[in-house]
Amino acid sequence: MLRPLAWLYAGVVKARNGLYDRGALTVMKAGVPVVSVGNIEAGGTGKTPFTIALARDLVKRGRHPVIVTRGYRGRLAGVVEVTHKHDFRDVGDEALLLARTAGVPVVKSPDRFAGAEFARRVFKPDVVLLDDGFQHRRLYRDLDIVLVSRDVSKQHLLPAGPLREPAGSLKRARFVVHTKGAAKTGITAVLRPVGLVDSVGREYALSLLEGSSVLAVSGIARPEYFTMTLERLGARVVPMPFGDHHAFTPRDVRKIEARLEKFDFVVLTEKDMVRLDPATGGGRWLALKVVMQVDGMENIAREIEAIVKQRGIPRQG
Repeated sequence: MLRPLAWLYAGVVKARNGLYDRGALTVMKAGVPVVSVGNIEAGGTGKTPFTIALARDLVKRGRHPVIVTRGYRGRLAGVVEVTHKHDFRDVGDEALLLARTAGVPVVKSPDRFAGAEFARRVFKPDVVLLDDGFQHRRLYRDLDIVLVSRDVSKQHLLPAGPLREPAGSLKRARFVVHTKGAAKTGITAVLRPVGLVDSVGREYALSLLEGSSVLAVSGIARPEYFTMTLERLGARVVPMPFGDHHAFTPRDVRKIEARLEKFDFVVLTEKDMVRLDPATGGGRWLALKVVMQVDGMENIAREIEAIVKQRGIPRQG
C-alpha cells in the first residue's frame, strides 16, 4: 500500500536533484573546505561516531576541523555554538553528544551555509565537517562521504522502505563506507566498545558486563545491533526499546527503575544517556562507550588534506 507513496517521493527527490545537477537551484560555497558525512538511509548507519572518529583523526594530523550539524529536534533557532552544558532539548541529542566527545567545536544550524560561515568566522577552521549533510545540496561540498549499513540496491524509498534517496545517488559520493557488516570489501567501519560510563562521567571496564543481567534501554533507529553488542560482551540482555531520539520522561525513568530490581544494570547508548537527567540512576545506569574503527580512514584523511592545501587554507594556530 505504501509503494505509490514511495513512487511519489522518488519523483520529488529526482526532480530536486535534477534541479541542482542542472544548476537551476543555487549552490552556496562557504569560504572554507566542506566535507559532508551522510547517508541515504533513514538513520542507524553510524554517522555520529564516524564524524567523531574523522574529527579526531584530523586533529592528530594537525588540522583544525569544526563540526556543523543540523541539531535535529533542537528547539533553539538559528546558529548556536554547542557546548557540553547545553540541554539536548535545545540543540538535539546528536549535537550534544558531538560537543561532549569529538574534541572540536560544534555548531548547530539548520541552515548549513550559515553554520559553515559562522564556523569560519568564529573558529577559523581549515575544514568544516558537515554532519548528516548528503541531502543538503544547497551548501557546496568539496567531498562527500556516505555511510551504508545494508545492501541499499535491494531497498525501497520512504515510506515503503528505509531509503531517503535511490541507491544510484551514491555516485555523488567520493567515498562510500560500509558499516554494520554491509560489505566485506571496500572501505568498512565497525563500532568497537571501549568501556562504560555513568551519568556523571565515571568510567568502568567492559568486564563489568560479563555474566551480568542487563536491561538494554535504547532510543535509537536500529536497537538490535546494540543488543547484539552487549550479548557479545557476555551480558544476559533483555531489550527495552523506545522510539528513535526518544526524550525520556520521569514516567519512563520510573518504568525502567521498576524493572531494574530484576537486573544488575541498565545499559544505554551514549546518545541515549545525553537525554537523561545527570542525577538518574547512579552507578547502575551505564552507557556503552564506543569508537568507530575505519579501514580506509588513511585514504579519506589524505584526500581531505589535499583539498585543504589546494584551497589554500593555512593551518590555524
